[in-house]
Amino acid sequence: MSTQTIDTLSIPKKSTNVRSHISGPAWLRATFSAAGYVAPSLTAGVAERLFFKTRRNGPRPGERDVLEEATPSTIAGMKAWSWGDGPTVLLVHGWNGRGTQLGSFVEPLVARGYRVVAFDAFGHGESPGNSMSIPELASCIRQVSDELGGVYGVVAHSMGGAATTLALSDGLQLERAVFISPPSDPRVFLQIFSDAVGIPAEVRTHLKERVERRVGITMERMRANRIAPSMQVPLLVIHDRNDKEVPVDSGQGIAEAWPNAELVITEGLGHQRILRDEHVTNVAVSFIDAIQRLKSAA
Repeated sequence: MSTQTIDTLSIPKKSTNVRSHISGPAWLRATFSAAGYVAPSLTAGVAERLFFKTRRNGPRPGERDVLEEATPSTIAGMKAWSWGDGPTVLLVHGWNGRGTQLGSFVEPLVARGYRVVAFDAFGHGESPGNSMSIPELASCIRQVSDELGGVYGVVAHSMGGAATTLALSDGLQLERAVFISPPSDPRVFLQIFSDAVGIPAEVRTHLKERVERRVGITMERMRANRIAPSMQVPLLVIHDRNDKEVPVDSGQGIAEAWPNAELVITEGLGHQRILRDEHVTNVAVSFIDAIQRLKSAA
């Protein structure tokens, strides 16, 4: 599958404000380690609940400013906001994220004639719940799209990209998609989680089985780079070379497997600040708007 690599944005390196290492407290690691040998099945059950549990992070300074011009609503039971009129572009946040994180995309998309909709998925932001998974987020995306009467495009961050890929494989219809810092393999996150809380190797198999039973799909089938070859939607992947939360080879792998996908590599933006960078915003918005500009020029 051919992949076109377009402009690499060279940004002066600054603090990436991402975690270089994820590790739970020593007492938690010791507890899981000891319990895992004594009662592996019970330990896997406790770990399962912890694995899906979300954490609400408040908006960064300035994030809520974008809501001043928004029309608030509830879509499929989730808090949502909309701006502008025209073809709808859906903004999808990632794990422990919130809709306002993608606020920098609102103004330029509205200026080009799009309606923009952002939402807080269940267990995130101002929406109810306390847990989430990739299949559940994919369902949220499909439900929002259905209630909106369909969407033209998606700009998705991190796990939002993996969930959008799964939603597309389940019938979501889009004209354009932009994934920023997307993970490609949920098994990696299970490994990171297990290492962080000290789950013994003997328990990990039980945990994986419980996770797959809960979501109704195997982790292998959730892999974005496995689904990618069957996709037809034009895709732009933007990923930072210094991303310590989701390594750049994840985004590269998705772009390489996705027919005719385009790839932008940035430097020095990490996993979060990439969402607020003007160059990234401009490239993403231009990609979403490419077909409309061609129609206008015809």
